[in-house]
Amino acid sequence: MVDKSISKGNPTLSHCAFTFDDGPGKHPLETWLEALEQFSVSGTFFFTGEWIDKHPEKARMLISRGHELASHSYHHRRMSELSKQVFIEELKETELAYQEATGRACPNFFRFPYLNFNEENLSWLSEWGYHSIMGNDTGDWAGLHAQKIIDNSRVFLYNGSILVLHSNDITKETPAALKQLIRSAVNWDLRPVKISDLLEGLGISPEYRSWKVSIEVPVSDRFPPLEWTNIASSEDIQKLAAETLEWGLDKIPSGYGAESQWKRYLSGRIKDHETVENRNLFTGLMNADEFWGYARFGVNREELILLDFGFREEQANTLVDLLRWAAQIAKQSGCSRIISRQDMRRIHKMCQQMGWSSMIEFDGILRSPVLAVEEGLIDVRK
Repeated sequence: MVDKSISKGNPTLSHCAFTFDDGPGKHPLETWLEALEQFSVSGTFFFTGEWIDKHPEKARMLISRGHELASHSYHHRRMSELSKQVFIEELKETELAYQEATGRACPNFFRFPYLNFNEENLSWLSEWGYHSIMGNDTGDWAGLHAQKIIDNSRVFLYNGSILVLHSNDITKETPAALKQLIRSAVNWDLRPVKISDLLEGLGISPEYRSWKVSIEVPVSDRFPPLEWTNIASSEDIQKLAAETLEWGLDKIPSGYGAESQWKRYLSGRIKDHETVENRNLFTGLMNADEFWGYARFGVNREELILLDFGFREEQANTLVDLLRWAAQIAKQSGCSRIISRQDMRRIHKMCQQMGWSSMIEFDGILRSPVLAVEEGLIDVRK
């Protein structure tokens, strides 16, 4: 069991946390990020799973810029009104959205929508292994002017304080207020930190919850798999790197040196948890001498681990082609199950449509949010 709720950090440490709820739709998230980054401050954003599903690229951007993303439920319901089953579904669906969007496991701290909960909710949250993060309500959710937000909030700047602010379409004045609040905090020798850092100050090590989709390798399938091509030579990798750069995949780096970074990633082995890639299984789907997909696998006992994949065209049929190819490799490798931690919900749906047996399973607690660790290579999941 964990502490039911945390409303402040260690009072002996000169730090505080700026936190933001919800997730904006019309107003740019960058306005909040830039207000923080002007002072080299990282914030913690408690956003809904629904927002993450709608804006996966913004979720990745938020993390890549050094900020922290955590759960605020999936639908932003008043959690005290929910049954236990629906309550847990809200947590699970957010974790799945988070992992699929960011390639990282979801942290085990959470903020209740509307700060609405009851004792039973806290018990369920504790059973799930979560910390409830409370804090001081600044009232910005009412669409207050910047000066009013500042006036409401300055009293909350003290050792270990957690300020509850919002990042949504109503609180457009919050970024302006935030700048002045950060100045005040710094002038009073308070160091703004992320919630994970604040928890560490309390002696609590944040944990991260991982999921996977587990597929039973079918004995047979009505349709034979398309034949995929082994990618082994440096020429093959150069061709794959050059072509995939044009696919717009989320994981591909951008900016200075992007092509060389991506080629380096494709050239070396990767590993997920304790499973290291088998380079003999690195294959690509070809069409008219052009790559239309690639897949990277590892084998862990009787499980074929789908470590990474990408497609030129994000259609369900390309995913089905991959699953049929994975099933053939699994049989050849003596594996009875196929595991993926990427695109879990779509894979599960395709398996259901094909009549394959699959399930989305809890994959354990991690000490680090990163699911896949590249061996000496650039972390393209940032």
